[in-house]
Amino acid sequence: MTARDRAGSGLRVGVLGVNFGWGPHAALETVIGEIRRMAPDDCRIVAFGSEYGRSLMEDVVDEWCTFDGADYDALTRAAAAKELDVALVTLEGFAARAFEAAGVRTVFLDLMPFLWHGADLAVPPLEVSRYLALRLPGLSDETLGWMRDIRALRWIGAVVPWQAGRAARHSFGHADGNRQAIVTLGGMLGLTSRDTTTYPSLVLPGVVEALVEAGFDRVLVAGNTPVAALEAVVEPYRGRAKFRCGPLPRAEYRARIAESALCLSQPGLMSLLEASACGTPLIRLPPQNVSGFQQAEIHRIATGSGTGARWPAEVVDEAVVAREAARTEAAGNEYVYGAIADGLALRSELTRRSLKAQVERLIPEALTLPADTWTGMVDKIGTDGAKVAAEVVLDTARAATGN
Repeated sequence: MTARDRAGSGLRVGVLGVNFGWGPHAALETVIGEIRRMAPDDCRIVAFGSEYGRSLMEDVVDEWCTFDGADYDALTRAAAAKELDVALVTLEGFAARAFEAAGVRTVFLDLMPFLWHGADLAVPPLEVSRYLALRLPGLSDETLGWMRDIRALRWIGAVVPWQAGRAARHSFGHADGNRQAIVTLGGMLGLTSRDTTTYPSLVLPGVVEALVEAGFDRVLVAGNTPVAALEAVVEPYRGRAKFRCGPLPRAEYRARIAESALCLSQPGLMSLLEASACGTPLIRLPPQNVSGFQQAEIHRIATGSGTGARWPAEVVDEAVVAREAARTEAAGNEYVYGAIADGLALRSELTRRSLKAQVERLIPEALTLPADTWTGMVDKIGTDGAKVAAEVVLDTARAATGN
């Protein structure tokens, strides 16, 4: 049975997100929600691989298929067997090509066009049926140059539930007595890293100490880290504040950011966009990977805020990050992961003192900047990403089925 033969029985959408943090899967979850809202008939969502996103997407995915992240021929065969009408892929260019090879028109969602250079330029699927790129400020001439070769490019805004985020913003801010802060660590996992404890173990002591000394009495620590590991870090401060640690469901994550007086975020792109959509004052924590350095700079440009904490140079040398990342993202990440591990083993006290001093200085600055500072990122990028992506997926499916 062909996709055209099944046109009246509902839409079959294949989805796949690269296994790097939570951002690609948070974007998929948001777009799938829009697809279900817009689709006139029932649709079936079939996810391939995307292991890191299962907790985020379990409520919107109907069927999970295995993909080991390397055997793209097997992915092509699996996609063909599922008789998909269309596929939606975030940041995994080789997977997008595999879907196209199966005869499935594919929409590629590029959340990080700044990431591709050098040898990594082999990743973006320039000939994919539709290529959606996030409209980020500060993209380099090099990035804009190679993007001119994309066959079917469309720029889109932030892939966040903007209206829901705005509606959820808590008006009771720090000046009114709100003393809740949220620390967002993100998905933590990477293509070559399964370590979810080293970064928070190194960063949190100085951050938490600064928060409690600034008078915050409720602190949420959200991230893909075992609860016991997070609770061990905050244990010395429990007499001075109430803590809640561990992963949060997606909707609750947004709600907790919106109701907090201050957000301190490892600069994952989707976390920064979610916080901006909520309008919550934000301090950027030191990045955990190469893309985090670039995303922190994008946030700085978009908001005009200087509220970023940096690694001590003795722990992570940003010049080395830039040099290694110029080779490949993987080389840059290898250096950053190793430097953070060495920092925990050898320089944890230096890091604690440095981050405590930086965050203590940044808290009053973040809390006194104009409110529109914090929506600046989504204001500049736009908020149409989820809606446009869903429309493009549905239009692409209709073109494939002839409807």
